[in-house]
Parts: sequence; C-alpha cells; structure tokens
Amino acid sequence: MRVERGMLRYLLLDALRHGPKHGYEMIKWLEEQTHGRYAPSPGTVYPTLQLMEDQGLILAERTEEKSVYRLSESGEKELETQTDFIQGFWERNGQPIPPPALQLESEFVYEDLQDLQRTVERGVNLAQDQQRLQLLRQSLERCKNEIRGVLTGGTLPQPGQPGGRPQHGPRSTGRELEQAIAQLFASEDEVLRQTTERARERGIPSIQVSPLQGKLLQVLAKACQARKILEIGALAGYSGIWLARALPADGRLVTLEIDEMHASVVRESFRLAQVDDRAEVRVGPALETLPGLEVEAPFDLIFIDADKEPYPQYLAWAIRLARPGSIIVADNCVMGGDGLGSVQESPSQFLTGARSYNQRASSDPALCSIALPISSGMTVSVVMAPAV
Repeated sequence: MRVERGMLRYLLLDALRHGPKHGYEMIKWLEEQTHGRYAPSPGTVYPTLQLMEDQGLILAERTEEKSVYRLSESGEKELETQTDFIQGFWERNGQPIPPPALQLESEFVYEDLQDLQRTVERGVNLAQDQQRLQLLRQSLERCKNEIRGVLTGGTLPQPGQPGGRPQHGPRSTGRELEQAIAQLFASEDEVLRQTTERARERGIPSIQVSPLQGKLLQVLAKACQARKILEIGALAGYSGIWLARALPADGRLVTLEIDEMHASVVRESFRLAQVDDRAEVRVGPALETLPGLEVEAPFDLIFIDADKEPYPQYLAWAIRLARPGSIIVADNCVMGGDGLGSVQESPSQFLTGARSYNQRASSDPALCSIALPISSGMTVSVVMAPAV
C-alpha cells in the first residue's frame, strides 16, 4: 500500500493517540490495524519521528534501550486538522482483507446482477401490455426488498421459502471453524495464556501465532522427529514454547530475536514454561546471526516469523541450514491472498517479501511446499533430497 508523501506523519500521530509507543511498536500497530496492508519501513519511520520531535509535535522519553514517544498538545492539534484523511484511511484499510474465495463469489454475484439487468431490459422492450409491465414491476420490487434485506443484515431465504436451498446443518465461517478446531485440539494452558498477558504488559505487540498455529508447529516438529529446531523471530516466546514442548529431553531450540527487551521476556517465558533447559535466545539481526549457525546445522525444523522484507533471504538460509526431510515453516505468507500475488505488482515491501518467499517455495525443486490459510497463513515446506 502506498501512502501519499507527507501523510505518514499523521498515521504515526494517530498511532500515538492510542498511547505512548516506540518506533517498532508504531510500525507493528499500523501493520496490525491494516491487517498487513501497510507496514512502513524503519528507514522512513524514524526520520519522520525525529522531524516531528524537532517540530514539537511529539515528545520523546529516552532510555538506554529505546525512545518512547507520546503526543504533545501541538501534535493533537495537528492531528485534528487531518481528521478527513485519517477517517478515510481507516475506512479503506481498517477492515480485514476478503479472502480470494469471497472475492470470487462477489464477482459471481455481480455478473448475475448484470445478467438480470440485461434480461429485464430485453423483457421490457418485448412487453406490449400494461398488465405484464405491472407484474414485472411488482416482481422487481420484491427482489429489491429481499436483496436490500440481505445486504443490511437480514437473513437469506430458508429452505422451503422461495429461493431457499436445502442445507445439511449449520455452516461456520473460516474463523469460527479455526476457533472450534483450536478449542478441541489446541487449548492453551495457563503458561501460554500468561505469556501473551506478559507480552501485553511489556508493550510487545500481540502478533504471536494463534493456538492453532502453535499446535500445527508442534505436530510438524513431532512428525519430523525434530531434535534441533531453529526459530527466526521470537517476539515474546509464545511459539517457542509450543516448539520446545515437542522436543525430547536432550533436544535443542535456538530462537533468534533482534530486540534485547523482547529477548528478556522470552527467557522469562521459557523459564516459566520449564523449557529453558532446552531453549535459548540469541540476540541480534538474524541475517548477521544465521551464518554462525552453520557449525550447528542441520536443524530438523526451522520456523520463520520475523520482519517480512528479508523473507526470501531467510528461506535461502533455512535451506542451507536444513537436511533432506527438514521442515521449514513461514508465518504471515497468505494474508487473505495478498501474499500469493505477483512480486512485480506488490504494493509494499511487506507483501513483496511474502510473495517472493511463496514464489521460491512453490517452484524450487529442493522443496515440496504448500500454503495453508490458517490465521494470516503459513507456508510449509519439506526439504527434498538432491536429485541423483
């Protein structure tokens, strides 16, 4: 998604209207609120924050680790001048992205309506008497009222009523199905719930994997009999707990995290989950840490859930650090279908990373891959043995 030049400042001010944040939190807040459509790069966010601080629009409280920003009175007044822009931005981008299946169904509905319009036009031209035209008008009124009722929150015709179709029991939405499956197969214990609570208390964005995704990671680790697991992007340790619990007593999880504050929360999470004997955090940019892991390779399962732009580079390293039969999983790869499009048509660096990752995962002969639409979507790959 592209934002008009100079408008990023107002989105950052809007993010601060909901409470003090540091730069990384603002980026993640915008990413969450737009459901992945917009995630500005640190290279644009931090200079903008410095400029706004110089102009007195925000106030910064600096510690040894980070700067926390909050709105000043001038910033609040400045934000009020852009009410129309802010409101329009969230009207366009504040709703979940419709999945491709829903978009396709919408196109079918539109085509059906156009076909109905053509049929009515032909019928009106052929009708020569007042009575037939009156019946046509009455039918159209009934049709309009039914459609209006559906679009404004009414219900579809029930079986036995005109237009009704027989059904074999209630249907659930994708989200409802995920919740039902998670309740049956992936219920959280108190340690996992406390991990997410502790993350919120420390100001860490609530963008960890879902319980269903956590259980899937655990199942995949068991399936490949993982003894060594690598995680790129720890956040607060939630996914790491699911993975570490899949390891045998002498297994090892190495999780990489760029933020020292996050890493301290992860260590605490591992300790409370009693997996700290087999799980460790290494702090630093992943692309700088990964080369040093070659002496510890191969890893049996590699989970990627970090900044999205370098996803293709993470995949290249994952293949290098794996063995035939290793499983590589990447989160946030489907994004309602946006992660499956063309790299050339990508509207943001966030989506470019996901799309490039999926293109290689789907075409590289060294991998056998599939994308799963769970939450924001995961791409799962198995590393293949080299062709003889």
